[in-house]
Amino acid sequence: MRQQSREYIVILFIGAVLAINYPVLDLFDRPWAPFGIPLLYFYLYLVWLVLIIVLIAVVESSEIHKSEEPPKPGALESESVSRSGDSSGHPPAEPP
Repeated sequence: MRQQSREYIVILFIGAVLAINYPVLDLFDRPWAPFGIPLLYFYLYLVWLVLIIVLIAVVESSEIHKSEEPPKPGALESESVSRSGDSSGHPPAEPP
C-alpha cells in the first residue's frame, strides 16, 4: 500500500470519528423522519455507507498493479530445454 493511501485512510478515520461524535449527532436528533426513518438513524446509515464507499475507492486506487507484459517467447523455451536436458533430476546450475 502506498504512503499516500495510508494518509487518506487516517484522514478518513478522523473524519468518521468527527461525523459520528456527539456535537454532530445532536444536529440530527430531530423528530423529522424522511422515508419514515428517524433522521438520526438515516444520517448514521448514510455516513456509514459513504465511509465504506470512500474506503473502497482509496484501497482500490492504492493497489499496485503489476504490468501484464507477455513473457518473451525465447525465455520459456530455453528454460524448458535446459530443465528437460538434465536427466539426473538436479536443477540446472546457475552461472557464477
